[in-house]
Amino acid sequence: MKEHLFLPKPIFPRHVCFPDFIGGYSDFPEHTVHREFATTDVNLDRCYNLHIVLEGKGYVQEGGTTYELTRGQGFLYGPGLRQRYYADAREPWNIRWVHFYGSRVEELLNGKGLDEPWLFGLSELDPIASSVERLLELGRTYEVEDEYAVAGTLYELLTRLQAMATRLNVPVNLAADKIRAAANYVRAHCHKPFTLEEAAAIAGYSPHYFSRKFSATFGMSFPDFVLEARILQAKRLLASTRLSVKQIAMETGFSQTSYFSKCFRRAEGMTPLDFRRLHQE
Repeated sequence: MKEHLFLPKPIFPRHVCFPDFIGGYSDFPEHTVHREFATTDVNLDRCYNLHIVLEGKGYVQEGGTTYELTRGQGFLYGPGLRQRYYADAREPWNIRWVHFYGSRVEELLNGKGLDEPWLFGLSELDPIASSVERLLELGRTYEVEDEYAVAGTLYELLTRLQAMATRLNVPVNLAADKIRAAANYVRAHCHKPFTLEEAAAIAGYSPHYFSRKFSATFGMSFPDFVLEARILQAKRLLASTRLSVKQIAMETGFSQTSYFSKCFRRAEGMTPLDFRRLHQE
C-alpha cells in the first residue's frame, strides 16, 4: 500500500497547525528516504515531518547511530533537518506520516524536532492511530468546509502525542549551544540596539521559541540579559576611563543619560559617579 494525499492551503491563514501532505506505506521494503539539510523536497524546508509505526519495523539514522523503530514508536523532524530513515527489508514497517506547519507549532510541540529528530515511544498507540486515520479519511475526500475538521484533528493528534510519548533518543541539546552563541554575540555588541527578533534570527529560531529557551538557559529574560551586559560594560568604562557619564551611556547602548543612571542605580545600588569614585581611588 502506498498512499500520498496533498492538501490545499487553508483559507484561514493562522491555524495553530495544518497538514500539507499525509499518507502511508505498508508492505513496501523499498521505502528509503535520504534528504539533506534545508531540503525543499515536498516543502520540508517549512514543514514538520511526523511518522508513526503501526506494524513491522524500520530504522532512523542520526549522528552516526541507527535506531530501530517498531509498533507504537515514531519520529518527528523539524523543518530543514537532514533526514535518514528506511524500512526493514524483511519486516517493512506499516507507517503513516503527516507533514504539517502552522502559526504556533514550536510552542505546541515545546521545541521538539527543531535541532535533531525526536524519536519517541507511545504509551498507547490506538488513540494516535485513530487520529491519523481520521486525517487520512478527511484527506481522501477533502472539501473546503473540511478545513477546520482537518486542523482540529491534527491539533488533537499532536496534543495526544505530547501526553503519550516518551523520548527514545538522548538529545544533544544543540538548542542550548545556539542560544549561548547568540548570547555571546549580543554581549559583545550590546552597545547596539538589539531586538529579540534579531537575536532569535542569529540563533535560527522564532522569537517565541528563542525567548523561552533563552530564559531557561540563563535564568533571565532576554531584555534583562541585554541590560546586564550593558551595565557590565558601563562599570568597566567607569572604572578604567575618564569618559563622562553621558559618553558612557551612549557607548553602552543607552539613548538617554537619565535612563542609564536610573538603570545603573537599580542594578548597583549607587549612581555611576559614586561607582567611579569607589573604584578609581
